[in-house]
Amino acid sequence: MKQVLSILFVLYLALSTYAQQAYNVRAPFDPATVKMEESFRGEVLKFMLNDSQIYPGTEREVLVYVPQQYKSNAPACLLVCMDGILYDATTVMDNLIASGEMPVTIGVFIQPGVVYDEEGAVVRYNRCKEFDSTDDNLATFIEKEVLPKVEGMQTESGKTIALSKDANDRAITGASSGGIAAFSVAWNRPDLFSRVYTTVGTFVAMRGGHEYPAIVRKTEPKPLRIYMQDGWYDVWNPIFGEWFEYNMLMESAFNFAGYEVFHKWDRGNHSIKYGTLAFPDAMRWLWKGYPARVQKGWSNNGMLQDILLENEDWHEIPLPAIVESDLFAAADSSAVFASGTSIYKVSPAGACARVGELKTGERLMGAGLTARGSSLYKDGAKVADGLSGLEAVQALSDGKYLALCDGKAKSRGHVWVVNAGCRALAVAPDEHFCVTGEDKTHHLISTIIDNQGKMLYSEPYYYLHDLSNGVLQPAGNMAFDTKGNLYVATEMGVQVADHNGRVRAILSLPAGRVESLAFSGNYLYVVCGDRLFVRKMKVEGHLPVKGKVTYKSQGQG
Repeated sequence: MKQVLSILFVLYLALSTYAQQAYNVRAPFDPATVKMEESFRGEVLKFMLNDSQIYPGTEREVLVYVPQQYKSNAPACLLVCMDGILYDATTVMDNLIASGEMPVTIGVFIQPGVVYDEEGAVVRYNRCKEFDSTDDNLATFIEKEVLPKVEGMQTESGKTIALSKDANDRAITGASSGGIAAFSVAWNRPDLFSRVYTTVGTFVAMRGGHEYPAIVRKTEPKPLRIYMQDGWYDVWNPIFGEWFEYNMLMESAFNFAGYEVFHKWDRGNHSIKYGTLAFPDAMRWLWKGYPARVQKGWSNNGMLQDILLENEDWHEIPLPAIVESDLFAAADSSAVFASGTSIYKVSPAGACARVGELKTGERLMGAGLTARGSSLYKDGAKVADGLSGLEAVQALSDGKYLALCDGKAKSRGHVWVVNAGCRALAVAPDEHFCVTGEDKTHHLISTIIDNQGKMLYSEPYYYLHDLSNGVLQPAGNMAFDTKGNLYVATEMGVQVADHNGRVRAILSLPAGRVESLAFSGNYLYVVCGDRLFVRKMKVEGHLPVKGKVTYKSQGQG
């Protein structure tokens, strides 16, 4: 009898738990979910995309919703949705646009790619690759391959589609893997999208999404407004983690980092049910106050607060030529770079002027420093030979040089050599150690320098973050501030590491990957693609040629 009662009790608990997880089918009524009369509904167009260069061989359907209120004389706002038309979105958009709760918005609904063989059988589903990856490929795909096909389409009534290019006029959404995809697109390219709705988002260990909470906490806030939905019982496959736990970690990280974020937790599991119910309010919240711009927040990250000035941001410097070398710091808060055979100098005020000419076969190695073959020159005078494979050099205090190369300097007395297979080199302000890159890893190498210039005790010491879903390529050039923190140019932005090799802050730009930097005085210069930016900082960059600087230790914590 006791055994029977025990079985009945266990069955009761199981049924009670299931009942607690059951959907609330009597959700509050929202008038935005009622279909309008057909004459007031937007038009839905369709095309197939099968010529992608970013996801080769894939085919997919793209649906385009055009509201009745759209006029061809002005670009429309944009909502991109992953996995096609979710959330009964076209009905909700009909109602919210008609009521003025949402601006006139074109909807673009993108299915994930599929690869077929000659007989039409599926040989690859691309959804996880496209949506769960944390790199910027999906953003580039939308920007370069989807939206250009949408623009210029015509409705049956003859309206030509034009889309706003302003990120403030754009939102993106998706569920599950589409939810993390929507966030990743906006995170990587806040110049494309400012408003994000993610439901039952897959911020788990599939393709690096589980790293987002830490990355968000370390990264300078971006101009994003985020609405999150998830259920307490959300889990699709526990091998990858607990979905709800990671969504809560994301929401906590957004709050810490100063984002405008709204979360709606419910009793659902891994389903689009509650995401559909929340969609009207999510759209109202994301577009509230429009056309006022979505603003950047101010993070609780102590490192960011220590190095950034609250009211200072990046400023683009117009360039007369493409930056073809690394950036190098000069002594007067300026920076230099080479383009072709010309040397240019840029100032914090944004002036850019040609200041010199490189000889045939000569490379710019720093302010006043050039290399030709295995020889190093300072202001045109040779200072060292035998530097085969020279990748980088630092002019140190007391007329010394530190060269990153394969060879042995003939002028050994004043040229110290560190051997490494990359181009990245930085010297600590007190000149007790140097840092070099390590090819195809997440690490940077720290090497002790003794008083005679001997290199000792090298080890992988600094750890960099990477969301590229591939092998981390060699970092760009690097620089220290006078407090001993290291600034590294990477695909994710400028990563700032403390004395113990831990990245504690990441500075990113809407223009994308940071390829080179120079820290001169209180001004940090960065190159992103073919664009150059400068920013005034609270701290000062260390220029080794100015002499050694003793800085306070951060301890071993």
